[in-house]
Amino acid sequence: MNGGIAFAGATSDAHGLADAFETECRLLGELATVLRKQHEGVASDDVAVVDESVFAANRVMRTLAEARKRRRTLLEIIAGAQDASLEDLELTLGRHMTPGLAIVRDRLRLQAKAVAREIEINRRVLRGAMEQGDRFIQAICGGKTSASYESREPSGGQGVLLNRQA
Repeated sequence: MNGGIAFAGATSDAHGLADAFETECRLLGELATVLRKQHEGVASDDVAVVDESVFAANRVMRTLAEARKRRRTLLEIIAGAQDASLEDLELTLGRHMTPGLAIVRDRLRLQAKAVAREIEINRRVLRGAMEQGDRFIQAICGGKTSASYESREPSGGQGVLLNRQA
């Protein structure tokens, strides 16, 4: 009888874990939307949209960190392993893995992949915008770009010598 009570509690915790996955999935969807707005803002040179999207992304990521903390806590309660990967969930949870939990876990994995694609698009858009800004600076200045636009590796021994005797 006592084992049944423990299992009922674990089942309840498994439902909580499914809810935590749903929350993470929703937040990742919000983050993907914010990232799309961000690269549209960069592409259209709309600084206000870019600024707004940066703040929105930070808010979503802070909330997402809290949701992941909740997931780790629930995994610790259910299986004693808070850092279990989504791929190893069946092995980690054993008999507590439910079909519903598997479905929401798979949705979470797909949403995470979608966010990764949006991040890669943003990298390309931002890289292109920086290169365009670099070309613009070169055209205006008629020469090399400023150090803030160049991607140089730091190197030693390139200091400036001053003749203080003059």
